Amino acid sequence: MRHIVESALTEAAGERERLQSSQLPLYVTLARLLTADIEAGRWLAGEQLPTIAALAETYGVARVTIRQALGVLSDAGLIKTIQGKGSFVAGRAPSELIQLESSWQHFLRTLDGNIAELIEVRDDVELPRSAGETGRSKGRYRYMRRVHRRQAAAYCIMEMYLDAALYERAPERFDGEMAIPLLSRLAGPTLKRMTQSFRIGAANLQTAKLLGIPPGAPTGDVTRVILNLDDEVLYLGTAIYRGDLVVFNTSIDVPGT
Repeated sequence: MRHIVESALTEAAGERERLQSSQLPLYVTLARLLTADIEAGRWLAGEQLPTIAALAETYGVARVTIRQALGVLSDAGLIKTIQGKGSFVAGRAPSELIQLESSWQHFLRTLDGNIAELIEVRDDVELPRSAGETGRSKGRYRYMRRVHRRQAAAYCIMEMYLDAALYERAPERFDGEMAIPLLSRLAGPTLKRMTQSFRIGAANLQTAKLLGIPPGAPTGDVTRVILNLDDEVLYLGTAIYRGDLVVFNTSIDVPGT
């Protein structure tokens, strides 16, 4: 019995140390720690979490901080709270990884079957100034902000600028389908190249809610620009991917010696 008590006290001290060493707000850090514990199998799908009082004692924080952290997990779909009963671990997100390839054809195949959910649109907008570094503007673009899903799971938030004349050739399809494969079919012979830039990011509150991940969770942020033969920008898109569902693959040919 004494051994069990000492083990519990050691575990609680370790949890508090992890929490206090972070520079993020307490509830954000706590939400990330709880998420990591769920993903590691500490609590299984359908299992009840400890009470707010028990969690507050374990982590050495106020109960309001626990409630805020559980609210983040609830918004992300990781737990379900039942009035009068407590919080329970929800079903897991799909574990299938989305492979993003450097090859054009492989890249197009990864988008097959994915669906897009429009959340904001604007017509007759101009390209951001940064796009001028890669190609010339065509003047009029359709702006779309969307959530991309695979097997109903949100894996990406996309902001894109699409050449207005190209969009007008198939507006309903561009609104609901993956834009790049459709662009390839409609304008394939006129395409010159696609460039990609990648960086590691972290989810803000809005991104976290849309993708169902905790605030501060890692993301992969990719900017893509597609040019035509005249070096005009047909497409500019910035994608924010869930870091736990996406793998970026690239191949580099090694020259002979």
